[in-house]
Amino acid sequence: MSAGKPLEGVRILDLSWVGVGCIATWLLADLGAEVIKVEPPDGSDNLRSLAPHVRGVGINHLVFDRHKRSLAVNLRTEEGREAYRAVAKTADAVVEGMRTGVADRLGIGYPALSELNPALTYVTLPGYGSGGPLSSVAGHDLNFDALAGVLSMTYPGPVGPPPVQAGDYFGATLAALAVVSGILRGRATGEGGVIESSLFDGAMFAMAIPHARALTTGEDVVPDKYVLVGEFACYSVYECADSGHLAVGALEPHFWKKFCEFAGIDDGGHQYTPGKQDDLRARVAATIGTRTRDEWVAHFGAEDVCVSPVLSVAEAVRGEHFVARGGVSTVRHPDGGTTEVPAAPLKVGKPVDVAELPGVGEGTRELLRDAGLSPERIDELAATGNIKADP
Repeated sequence: MSAGKPLEGVRILDLSWVGVGCIATWLLADLGAEVIKVEPPDGSDNLRSLAPHVRGVGINHLVFDRHKRSLAVNLRTEEGREAYRAVAKTADAVVEGMRTGVADRLGIGYPALSELNPALTYVTLPGYGSGGPLSSVAGHDLNFDALAGVLSMTYPGPVGPPPVQAGDYFGATLAALAVVSGILRGRATGEGGVIESSLFDGAMFAMAIPHARALTTGEDVVPDKYVLVGEFACYSVYECADSGHLAVGALEPHFWKKFCEFAGIDDGGHQYTPGKQDDLRARVAATIGTRTRDEWVAHFGAEDVCVSPVLSVAEAVRGEHFVARGGVSTVRHPDGGTTEVPAAPLKVGKPVDVAELPGVGEGTRELLRDAGLSPERIDELAATGNIKADP
């Protein structure tokens, strides 16, 4: 970990195992926090095993578990929970992704931990959030996106699963903000608390402006009537001669004017004219269809016209700008080799050359010893399978 990162000295327990919590704590670990991954002693953690795999290891583990430590405890036994509570006494925050009520039933929820650690921030990640008729219903990102209106905005083409997970990634970002905010409060006042960051609310947050438009006008928001999803020809995607595509985001008049000049298009002064958009879109499509994607990219060059090639995923991760900004990171694979994965999005300090992953239980002994458990007690817990501890 590079020196001088903003969250150095912060300790966070990651009790999420998969999805949103792992994304949130990945961001926090990259900002310098000491993130402790709580996982089963038998190595059955979902993030390690979830497909797809690279040389037998889950890609999710390679991406989201970098820079974390491992606390391998069996939360199904009282002895394992004893070990977990001991470390929780030393933490600034817990990120918990269990179904609502499960942690409390196990005796490791906020009420139990706050007695041991009054300044603790406890961030929960319920699917639909507490309260409301869906609070106990199971769901995944697709369900949250459906109820938030995200899927109804798919354009063009039929409604289907979105290419990005709005609920998951927005929910994770909000959860990371909740952790930092709660820790600031806890350190200032000595009082912690529970903060909820539901995946449903994450998906709803991603739709703030369409929702505001529907609420304020009383009208529904459909793709071809919303400025960022197909309402105007100046903000759309066009097919090129080679079946590649060009994204035209020339929303402001000065960008659009310059785009039309370079493309040789006469818009008739109808950039925003209702009733003229279909004709204008057809005119732009006809022009863009005369050259290949890369020919258009070369033609526009560095001109300020808000035009970009639509890259495939494989092209995007090798894109010149992405690579130049440190978008690709190298991580140590458990087999001893290395592999490339996306870097964390926040650029703070000098990145490490090779990021390390925690082995199952690596760090458990040290964490429990620092939390006050005797070496004899740690050995006993390990011998009975309640924890997995490195020698």
